Amino acid sequence: MKRLKEAFDWRFWVWVPILALLVPFVINKTALSVNFKIVFSLFIVNMIFSIIAGAFLRKHGAFWYLLFIWPIFFLASIWLGLNSHMYGYYLAALYFVIELFAFTRGQEEEVDVENQIPVDGGFREI
Repeated sequence: MKRLKEAFDWRFWVWVPILALLVPFVINKTALSVNFKIVFSLFIVNMIFSIIAGAFLRKHGAFWYLLFIWPIFFLASIWLGLNSHMYGYYLAALYFVIELFAFTRGQEEEVDVENQIPVDGGFREI
């Protein structure tokens, strides 16, 4: 139950809709250029958030399938017309890959990797 409670931390669930829905809506309503929206919001801010979200979910021991929440919210912003169809689907896939890399970072450095018995030569006595 503790793992489930940590997975539903309010910080993750508040920032996802803000960055996926509210920020593109505000940028679309202001007089900012499309280039600003693409470079600043979609590339810089959202990619940094993808890294932070992946690391956050790993740190809190969240379930792996929560990695799909951020890209799905971004896809919802595409379906609502807040982001362009032309590049939105590719960015959603990119955000998922970045989040996945941040989530799995450091797993090759587990504590007992050096102490495992190699299977290639068969099991031997230690």
